[in-house]
Amino acid sequence: MGFIASASVLLAGFAWGLRLINAHSPLADGSAALLALSVVVAAAVATLGLVLARGQWARRLALGLLAFQVAMSAVLDLGAWGIIALAATAASIVLVAGPWLDRFLRRLPPAEPIPPAAMMLGLGLVLVPGLLAVSSPGGVEVMHWVAGLGSLATAWAFARALRMGLWSARIVVPLLLIGAALASNVAGTVVALGLAITSVALAWSAPVNRAVTPLLARADGVAVPPQLVPPELLARAGYDDRGRPIPRKR
Repeated sequence: MGFIASASVLLAGFAWGLRLINAHSPLADGSAALLALSVVVAAAVATLGLVLARGQWARRLALGLLAFQVAMSAVLDLGAWGIIALAATAASIVLVAGPWLDRFLRRLPPAEPIPPAAMMLGLGLVLVPGLLAVSSPGGVEVMHWVAGLGSLATAWAFARALRMGLWSARIVVPLLLIGAALASNVAGTVVALGLAITSVALAWSAPVNRAVTPLLARADGVAVPPQLVPPELLARAGYDDRGRPIPRKR
């Protein structure tokens, strides 16, 4: 049942993505497409979190996304696509919020939990395209797409604990969001600048830095007592049975 519930989240996300692209809505075509991208990607992240990580955070993300889909149904003309999407959302809410996931998800915290600031940064980067689209319902510019796609790429790199993802969240994403703010209306400017400030504040925090920094420094080798090494291996390396270099014959 856990896999069915996880798949239902992805199915609902795709259904709403198709609804936003193929049917009329108060959003301009570009804004609707950018929002559809964000909804589908967020649904994919929640689904992978449920299936692979078995984390409670993925359940909360899925429920938040499903609640947003219900809110969209209240302001959008449903039509055929909307009715299908709303039905998929309703089924997913029953599956995800019900008791069927309790045994499927991890009940004990992980040995090395992800810092809340790092979790907020990673998930926030995924939601950037949708927030930019909603704050600019009249249409988006090229910079909105660049900022949205750059945020998604940064979220992928940061989720893999790559240093480039951290530095992108610190520098690149805020600069892209500032560019999107310059191309936005008043509401879009406020949202884009708020996202830029939030990205800088979280990405430069100590917990986020620790999340992508190895706890132990890499070493070139590990000292092993010669008594634990086979004599033939020592001989091939040029050492005697006490670990001393064997003098070379001239």
